[in-house]
Amino acid sequence: MRTLLVYPNIEQNAALPQVGLSQLSACLKAAGHEVELLDCTYIDLAAAPDILAARLESFQPGLVGISIRSFEWDFVRAALLPVLASSRLPVVVGGPHPTAAPEEVMREPAIDFLVRGEGEEALLELVAALEEGGGTSAIGGVWARTPGGISRNGVRLLNQDLDSLPLPDWDIWDRRHFIDSHSRIFAGDVGRIGALETSRGCPYACPYCISPTLHQLYKGKGKYHREKSVGRIIAEVIDKKERFGLDYVNFIDETFLLRDDRIREFCDRWVREVNLPFRFTTRPETVTEERIAMVAAAGASVIGLGIESGDPAYRREHLNRNYSQEQVKEAVAIISRHGIKLFGFFVMGMPHETRQNIDRTLDLIQELRGLGLDHYMLTLCYPFKGTPFYDVAVREGMMAVEQTEAPNCWEDTPLSLPGLPREQLVRLRGLVSYFGSKDPRWRPLINVCERSTPAYYAWKLYRKVERRISPSDIL
Repeated sequence: MRTLLVYPNIEQNAALPQVGLSQLSACLKAAGHEVELLDCTYIDLAAAPDILAARLESFQPGLVGISIRSFEWDFVRAALLPVLASSRLPVVVGGPHPTAAPEEVMREPAIDFLVRGEGEEALLELVAALEEGGGTSAIGGVWARTPGGISRNGVRLLNQDLDSLPLPDWDIWDRRHFIDSHSRIFAGDVGRIGALETSRGCPYACPYCISPTLHQLYKGKGKYHREKSVGRIIAEVIDKKERFGLDYVNFIDETFLLRDDRIREFCDRWVREVNLPFRFTTRPETVTEERIAMVAAAGASVIGLGIESGDPAYRREHLNRNYSQEQVKEAVAIISRHGIKLFGFFVMGMPHETRQNIDRTLDLIQELRGLGLDHYMLTLCYPFKGTPFYDVAVREGMMAVEQTEAPNCWEDTPLSLPGLPREQLVRLRGLVSYFGSKDPRWRPLINVCERSTPAYYAWKLYRKVERRISPSDIL
């Protein structure tokens, strides 16, 4: 069967090829099906309905599959579903938003099927049933629209053997994804950058993430955190290196550093068989001198460190993160000593956060800059459906506007907190991001710009001019 996959990347950032769609395409092709991708990254979004209609006409698919994140849902509903409804083609959706809000999604009559959670096996079984004219209402992990109503099947058992999956399919992607990616900020002068996973299922339960929901959804369905073998990881990279000229790897695992024996085996084989620079993300409490020494010798060039809040009490009470300030500072110092660039991730404007909590985040950013923090990104809290923070925000009346009115977590937030209204949070995000890299003596300007609208817009104008003159390491 011909399947048209859709990537509704409305941010249109130069993101690396999405790992999930690459894997789904590989599974379909391995089963003998034809696959094409409609990628919204490089199209005029206003023309998306016409582009979709033209692709349906030219490719003549038997099924359309859409992977949807929460901030893409309204675009899919308004721009793409009317076209698909008129085509009368079967439509299956999956991804974070359908998994978190299946009832909402299935209220759209143009959607025939919904896959909750991991979709490789469910999608293959669905395609086979459609091709053979069989029933679809009993497929594990699939919600199906039937004449008698919607069948709601529970998620499947988790695949415990990730090595059994075919190698991810990168042929469906526009080559600009490998060249123009924002990862180039960290990768330096390399040609082609690619994203790969070495494991699935984050073992942690951060409330701003869908992971706690997935833990519950998959309870009793098998071990949640699963790892590919080192041999399989090496095989994927060598394949992409030979076929696509890959020369830099971004491992997308939520936490790369978990087991010493696996890290040791990976680093040893990586140097002998691959020898490419790479980056990954981890948490402060996983950083040790031995682990960082191993990955540094293997070619790690950048580590992303998820710190989130600079207030240890807030981290402990609201983020399920129990590491101390000393652990954070020691992790930064270790990474810096081994010559690896360090990128810190911070969030502000989270439920129950106060102005004092935000000050402590700024304190920590400025202290870590002196210890070796090369880059950092401070985003506003953007609680998606399916996350504990979303439930808290709705229950306690913190949602100031619909999420569709807040374009992204860099520029806006749908939240207003007690004592921190939405407009103030937006101002603070920009100011704290900027002054985090400045001498602490400039900090009183934050208070001035925070309270004075003319001062704030004067600062924004100055910042705009400054960006043109000198690139920044602040995102």
